[in-house]
Amino acid sequence: MRATTLNKTVETRLESLWEKLALDGMVKRLRKLEISSGALTWNRFFGSLLLVLLVLLFLSGAFMAFYYSPVPGYAYDSVDYALFSLPFGDIIKGIHHYGWNLFLLVMGLHLIRGFIVGAYKAPRQFVWISGVLILLLVPAFIITGDLLPWDQKGYWSTQVRISIMKSVPLIGGFMVQLLQGGPLTGIVALTRFYVLHIIFLPFMLIVLIAIHFHFIWQHGISGSISEDNTSRKTVNFFPSIFNRWLVLFLCVTLVLGLISWYWPAPLGDPADPTDSTFVPKPEWWVLSLNQLVSIFRGPWSVFGSVIIPGGLMVLLIAVPFIDSSSARHPAHRKMTLIIATIIIMVLLTLSIIGYLEHHV
Repeated sequence: MRATTLNKTVETRLESLWEKLALDGMVKRLRKLEISSGALTWNRFFGSLLLVLLVLLFLSGAFMAFYYSPVPGYAYDSVDYALFSLPFGDIIKGIHHYGWNLFLLVMGLHLIRGFIVGAYKAPRQFVWISGVLILLLVPAFIITGDLLPWDQKGYWSTQVRISIMKSVPLIGGFMVQLLQGGPLTGIVALTRFYVLHIIFLPFMLIVLIAIHFHFIWQHGISGSISEDNTSRKTVNFFPSIFNRWLVLFLCVTLVLGLISWYWPAPLGDPADPTDSTFVPKPEWWVLSLNQLVSIFRGPWSVFGSVIIPGGLMVLLIAVPFIDSSSARHPAHRKMTLIIATIIIMVLLTLSIIGYLEHHV
């Protein structure tokens, strides 16, 4: 009798706790939630692919954090151990390495698609703005993550970025002091980059993604330019959309795992702060910015490092307010698309020139 009474008491308390946490209601709402059947299809899956990559990046990063030591010298050894000695360590590291590159690429394609179909039009302005802010935050992960292995490429790439940061008027010196913690890039800088990479930046990213999904929840996903939103078919989120996302997750994990198996993530020689002859090659996503910095020199360097990139960022955020008409079809937005195409072609040309100069 006592055992039965105790079991009933425990069950009652667990049910009360379940209700307080609102988990039961959340599950019921997810089961009843209906969204457009085109939310995850072969021709529109960039958003879901980004969520898949984000989950993989968080999981692989958490795994590597168990073995990482943010101390110069030991940092390189810990990455080397995880990459070559741990079972499947090379695959985990490769998924993290290739995942960030793919995340940035897919994010850009997702933004371009949204621009072409006019997904920034009212009332979806803040969906666009929150998405752009997510895109602008992603490079901060790569910048802080490059230093963590403490190899030659990561160390000297950081020195180049710090020198560019110093050229920013008024706040450049303060930003460098805040990140580096002193005149040299040592244990303080490595610790701060590590804390930013695994705590502050992920927190900011999760907040921005929550805001992004909040606005999507309010205004729905954007339809194609030929789609009648009033007659859009809907399906249950769970299990229909969730099962599609799970299949995508498994496929992406398998592909990235195979790529990491055959082409392991690179790890150069240990960082040598005295080897000033080492010249790091700029990565693909920063080639255009690197060319701008090399074009504008001396007193004009602020144009290549701050004014032009900053102006492009402001322009990207302000797109919904610059093109505020209700027309979504590209034929009715020729001037907007022509200007955007010119900007993209200029950046692409700079990237090609930078690739030929540094990598060929």
